Amino acid sequence: MTLTRVETPVRRRWMVAYGLAMIGVAAGWFGPIQILLPEQAARLAGEDGKEALLALVTAWGAAVSMVANPLWGALSDRIGSRRLPIFIAGTVVGVAGLLVLAGAGSTPAMVFGWVLVQAGLNGPLAALAAMIGDRVPERQRGTVGALFGVAQIVGVVLGTAVAVAVGQGAPGYIAVAIAVPALAAALLVLHRDVPAAVIEKQRIHWAVLLRPGSQFAWAWLIRFLLNLVNAMVLVYLFYYLSDRVGVDDPAGWVLILTVVNVLFAGVAGFAGGVLSDRWEKRKVFVAAGAVLLAAGTAVMALIPVTSVVIVASVLVGVGWGAYIAVDMAVITQVLPDAESRATMLGVANIAGTLPQLLAPVIAAPIVTALGGYRTLYFVTAAFALAALAVLPRLRALY
Repeated sequence: MTLTRVETPVRRRWMVAYGLAMIGVAAGWFGPIQILLPEQAARLAGEDGKEALLALVTAWGAAVSMVANPLWGALSDRIGSRRLPIFIAGTVVGVAGLLVLAGAGSTPAMVFGWVLVQAGLNGPLAALAAMIGDRVPERQRGTVGALFGVAQIVGVVLGTAVAVAVGQGAPGYIAVAIAVPALAAALLVLHRDVPAAVIEKQRIHWAVLLRPGSQFAWAWLIRFLLNLVNAMVLVYLFYYLSDRVGVDDPAGWVLILTVVNVLFAGVAGFAGGVLSDRWEKRKVFVAAGAVLLAAGTAVMALIPVTSVVIVASVLVGVGWGAYIAVDMAVITQVLPDAESRATMLGVANIAGTLPQLLAPVIAAPIVTALGGYRTLYFVTAAFALAALAVLPRLRALY
């Protein structure tokens, strides 16, 4: 079966509301990952156990996320083109998890809170991803897909900035819990202005999950590898700056590097999305992203000096921006059919959440016993180059 073709262009005000909603979801995710969870892990487990506790918490959350995203997507397909009920329900669960984390004073409470956040925020993420396939014509998918990715990056900065400005611990979690639904409000108002694709209530086609097609599989693998690179850069950045680079204020420097990363990734991502639509090319942006990510992480491995790490953040930012400029356009291009769109996008999103599970599992033994941060970032660069090596297999991509 062929995908439903959407011809009516989406309006700019809907794009703005869509971007704000994605920023809110990303802030709820990455504010805790960047600042709040590492600080809480250090407070509960001490200097000797902080890495292990952070790995435990993020691994449990990512494991739940792997299941939650396709389930939210399957439920969304089940009710047809109405994505907002999924968006709202997931947001409520995610906010509840942030509030649990605000009061968490033990390891089980911390794990439970983060599991709720991951289970819940996968709902709005699945809904927002499906809206691109439902509502955005092919000629706009580079632009709107780039907006999807750039908004995630902006959300990283917002969540990190809130954690630094409001304070670590409970105040930070509460502020992020308020920001997530507040930024989604515009989309809830404007969604009726956007013509939806005609997608009626459908049964779930489980055969598509078992045999998604080789092009979808290669696109999934590339997404997985490059998201793993991004996750491994972020997971121990707080500790890398304090223990390897030796900065006095790691939280402040995480914010600085995040801002640098976002500025360059945002510009590269949005410009790349527009250019990819204009040039009708996707593959060259994936290749450029992989090369730049490999270069940036190699620099982090070789020269752990503050000024050089800033340069590395620029390289990583531009590389990540080049990739996210076309990420959603690539995935929607290789979906098997329209009836399983949200379900398969949920499967595709596992390639974004599984790295959160694997990154701390891979990184923890490397940092503690197999060469430290130098080896960690060389391994990270190798994953980026592996994505580049896989790219020629994606023959459906222009």
